[in-house]
Amino acid sequence: MRICFPLTVVALLTTSAVRAQMDLPGNPTVTPKTFKTRAVGGGLDPGATVDPGEKANPKVRYVTHIVLFDSRFWTSVDGKPLEAKLIAFEDLVAEAPKGSAEPVMPAPPAHPTVVRNGRIRLLVNKKPVEVALDKLSRQDQEFVDQIKAALAKKAEEK
Repeated sequence: MRICFPLTVVALLTTSAVRAQMDLPGNPTVTPKTFKTRAVGGGLDPGATVDPGEKANPKVRYVTHIVLFDSRFWTSVDGKPLEAKLIAFEDLVAEAPKGSAEPVMPAPPAHPTVVRNGRIRLLVNKKPVEVALDKLSRQDQEFVDQIKAALAKKAEEK
């Protein structure tokens, strides 16, 4: 009797632990919750709408960068090269209705801005990027000074 009682207790405890983790069909505490589904593409309240947002007369914006010097390699103080075009800070911008001919761009400024707040503007992979002048090599800084002097001289001649 001494051996039989502990075995019976152990058997009852393990059986109840196993039964608690089993999903029995008649167990009301284990039944899954039911979910309501919404109708897609209609119904009384689909929940979301799509607005195409087309304007009656959309416009296209044209931006032209003023290239001051063709593509060349610029070198940083660290010695890393970068191929880019030197462009002015001013851009020529025009808008036209979508589907119409390309508009006539305004005239470029007589004296374009080469350096602004100690930075120059380069066109890298068709995107304008501002670079600090003190981050460029001494030769590139002198080159920028030459471009500024040439543009100033050209503006005086007019």
